Amino acid sequence: MPQRRTAQIAGVNVVGPLRAESGVGEASRAVVAALDAAGIPVLPVHPPDVSPSRQQVPFRTVTPAEAGFPITVLCLTSLETPGFAGAVGPGFFRGRHTIGLWWWEVEEFPVVMHGGFGWVDEVWAGSDHIAAAITAAAEPHGVPTTRVRIPVRRAAPATRTRADLGLPDGFVFLCVFGYYSSVVRKNPLGAIEAFTRAFAPGEGPSLVIKCIDHEAHPGEHAALLAAAERHPDVHVQAGYADRDEMDALVQRSDAIVSLHRAEGFGFTPAEAMAQGRPVIATRYSGNLEYMTDENSLLIDAPLVPIGPDGGPYPAGARWADPDLDAAAAAMRSLVADPGLGRRLGDRARTDLARRHSPEACGATMRAALEPRADHHRWTRARLAARRLARGRS
Repeated sequence: MPQRRTAQIAGVNVVGPLRAESGVGEASRAVVAALDAAGIPVLPVHPPDVSPSRQQVPFRTVTPAEAGFPITVLCLTSLETPGFAGAVGPGFFRGRHTIGLWWWEVEEFPVVMHGGFGWVDEVWAGSDHIAAAITAAAEPHGVPTTRVRIPVRRAAPATRTRADLGLPDGFVFLCVFGYYSSVVRKNPLGAIEAFTRAFAPGEGPSLVIKCIDHEAHPGEHAALLAAAERHPDVHVQAGYADRDEMDALVQRSDAIVSLHRAEGFGFTPAEAMAQGRPVIATRYSGNLEYMTDENSLLIDAPLVPIGPDGGPYPAGARWADPDLDAAAAAMRSLVADPGLGRRLGDRARTDLARRHSPEACGATMRAALEPRADHHRWTRARLAARRLARGRS
């Protein structure tokens, strides 16, 4: 049987916050890695405006004026897309196929987010959860939604010790979140409450809460500190850490906890699983893209109305309310049975390597791009690629 001929894809401009220390920044870098692995020429493009997250991930980029490939993937939110379009002008989109790789966390994609549809020809969704929300909103705009898989970075072995990282002795649970990602959605207070139900003070295990951007959210951070102060074995580490330090925090912890109410994907637990760490997480939303009962401890959660305090999410939409008693039981089971954590971590590492490697995910992106293949020569793109290769940033 003759093999199907692979279409030649001229190249892709990937626009996103490629230096940002955030989930969207990690997603942007993951798209570049996947396209590279698929053998597709890529130009990483830095947008004129950046998110409020810290921008210290080293990454070489070109300007929008140098983005000369015929296909563009915008790794920006739908809400940010019209602003980007206004900054670069309509000429950036003319004669190109533009794809929005958008993230969203809850079932309803609100009207305030719909302005992005006017600037894209297609939307890529990195999980079934996102695809369901966006597809329902995109159909009236005539914009198709395509499912792709997103690679998960596997970090190098850590060299920093627990002492270097300020971690306590004993069994350490780690919960990581950023305030710009919505403290209500990330639900670190739920992680603190579950830990408090699981262990008495001084019993041995500890919970470490790692958070960023607390300075911009003083009221919410004060509430977090007050909750943590009620248990002496709950420790809050506030402030940015470099990538090596964050990787070491994950590797030197014994388990990761994500009792989120909703996730578009969840890069921190995914990266932890790729490194063989056991994860306790809510059985809901985008994390089910890579979590199963065989590779993680999933916590059942009824869906409840978001309500008025869940902004920026629609109050009438739904998200999860994880069972904190079940989460506490899961914590106790990992402490009581070290073999359970090893088995879950080994399976998680294998599953993530198989389904969420750059090669596996790049194949899904190539399949999505092949119908858009363009055989023209794009001189500007080649010039920009050569400059990028010489280290221009």
